[in-house]
Amino acid sequence: MADNLALIAGATGAAASRLTALLAATPGWQVVGLCRNPPAAAGAERYIATDFTDPESCRAAVERAGAVTHFVYSARAPFGEGGVEDVPANIAMLRNLLDAVDRPALRHVHLLEGGKWYGLHLGAMLTPTREDDPRHLPPNFYYDQQDLLTQCRRGKAWTWSASRPQYLVDVAPGRARNLITVVGAYAAICKELGAPFDFPGKPGAYTALSELTDTALLARFIRWAITEPRAADQAFNVTNGDMFRWSRLWPRLAEYFGLRCGMVRPLKLERWMADKQPVWQRIAQRHGLRYANVRDVALWAYGDFVWNIDWDVVSSMSRARAAGFVEHVDSEALFVRHLDAYRALKVLP
Repeated sequence: MADNLALIAGATGAAASRLTALLAATPGWQVVGLCRNPPAAAGAERYIATDFTDPESCRAAVERAGAVTHFVYSARAPFGEGGVEDVPANIAMLRNLLDAVDRPALRHVHLLEGGKWYGLHLGAMLTPTREDDPRHLPPNFYYDQQDLLTQCRRGKAWTWSASRPQYLVDVAPGRARNLITVVGAYAAICKELGAPFDFPGKPGAYTALSELTDTALLARFIRWAITEPRAADQAFNVTNGDMFRWSRLWPRLAEYFGLRCGMVRPLKLERWMADKQPVWQRIAQRHGLRYANVRDVALWAYGDFVWNIDWDVVSSMSRARAAGFVEHVDSEALFVRHLDAYRALKVLP
């Protein structure tokens, strides 16, 4: 019998899908994923269709799940991501699930946050970011969610933790909001059209320090945090633990793709790539790719967002290291490995 039952809200999302699979494969764990549209097939994990905006749906899902010992919240209001997101809706969803899951068996609650905690979407940040940095002028739904969590924790036996990753990267076919596939699709189109591999962002973004978070690393961190006493009642930055500059990585990527490294040429990819679907369709047909529509591969607006950040994005990992989590990933090498994987999966040429 499993000693732990993890309930993961938003289990099929970019951040939580790796955790769902990891815990399901970990001895001593059962995993139940909550989501609006459960996948057709699953492994060791179970999924329950749940409407997080409906308290009764949340209560019914928790009843079906069983005696939940660990609860991970990785969901967002259904209006999509943006600069300023819907605070009341995001708070209501978390409250609905906390009310349902707050039972005697519960030992730990983990809240997934992100770089926008530090105002990444607003402009230059104090770097390296530290978990106790002053909050920016609200609104920011992460603040309200963590405040709600700490309020609900008072007088209870369970503990909480939170993770703050930066740009998430993964091998996840069909998920277009990923820097790996945005770069790969852009490079393929440049090559097809005989164009140089220009950096399509601001000059400052080309030289600023940046960082990534491997979703597999994030999953291992959360598995550690929800059972580690030293992680109790704290938030943690979670990144690969290194930094890079596009000015160093871009020439390496150009060589990888067999392209001439171009210049820094600020482009709005969402606008500039609007007419490139026929180009991608030729590429996909010639190489037998899985997705004939480039929108299934690259979310150009996400590339525009990242490559227009012309300030350093650097997080301190000192708190996690001091608490005992010391894993790290080489971001440049990871980028190339993921490109290799997408090519092998026939997502990129």
